Amino acid sequence: MIRPMLTSDVEVVYEIESLGQTHPWTKKQFSEAVDSYQSTVIEYQNRVVGFCILQPVLDEANLLLMAVHPEMRGKGLGYQLLEASMAQLNNDPVQIFLEVRESNKAAIALYEKSGFHQIDMRKNYYPTLDGGKEHAIIMVKACSDNFADLFK
Repeated sequence: MIRPMLTSDVEVVYEIESLGQTHPWTKKQFSEAVDSYQSTVIEYQNRVVGFCILQPVLDEANLLLMAVHPEMRGKGLGYQLLEASMAQLNNDPVQIFLEVRESNKAAIALYEKSGFHQIDMRKNYYPTLDGGKEHAIIMVKACSDNFADLFK
């Protein structure tokens, strides 16, 4: 089941984020996301196992953060969550942007499956555990129905 994120989900969402990120969001940031952004979670067997946070901005949107619990990856849950979350955007975006670590090949494959493609790169953007930096891939998805409306 995919549903809006609640304040009561913040603890488990933070735990999922902490399992997969070297520099995770804080619990406070997740609490603020419940009210400030379009935040959704996916439940599997009555347990929150993933989340997606989208920021609608005018006629666009930004995918700020998304993760699925490491034990639940590879089951298609990330794809379901992303597709449902994008479909729920109320601003009918023309395009959706995201940034992803260059080394996160699984996430890049998921985003490409959902219709995103690379448009640029931010060099040395993400910090690494060893004190270095990693490039960010900038991707975009054109929301074709809405894009076509611009030319009517």
